[in-house]
Amino acid sequence: MLRIFLFGSAVVGLLVVTLLYAVVNGRYEALQPVASPTPGGAGASASASAAASVGPSTPAGASASATASSAPASVAPTGSGSATAVRVVITNFSFGPNLTIAAGTTVTFMNADPVKHTASNGANGALASAPLFDLQLEAGASQSYTFTNPGTYQVTCTLHSTMNMTITVQ
Repeated sequence: MLRIFLFGSAVVGLLVVTLLYAVVNGRYEALQPVASPTPGGAGASASASAAASVGPSTPAGASASATASSAPASVAPTGSGSATAVRVVITNFSFGPNLTIAAGTTVTFMNADPVKHTASNGANGALASAPLFDLQLEAGASQSYTFTNPGTYQVTCTLHSTMNMTITVQ
């Protein structure tokens, strides 16, 4: 009986030490809900036909800029007027749910995984023919992109082809 107690105590102690190590070194982040700045929830208007598109649904390309950011944007929409910001946290080799956002929204991609990822305009690990953004995200890094034109944009990780999401800009 004493052996079982000692073994159980050792296992629990090891789990606690591992969790503390992960928290202290930034490898553990509690999952937070990602807010959608438009009614209907994240990805509510994404369709099967949108999944086949890898560029904007409008003929004109988006004139937006990609900028590096040392701190991620807020999860909830922020700012005044039409300028908002949304954060996509990459965890467990996933971008999370699809997004529906307003034009002019800045999306910050934060890599919470312990490996490098990309947030790139394309699908299934391949860049679009004329990608609007190709953000390189080392472990723990963040970068942002502002979506200025309405359309449907596919996002993929060029290093992990199963990582995909759709961002619909209205």
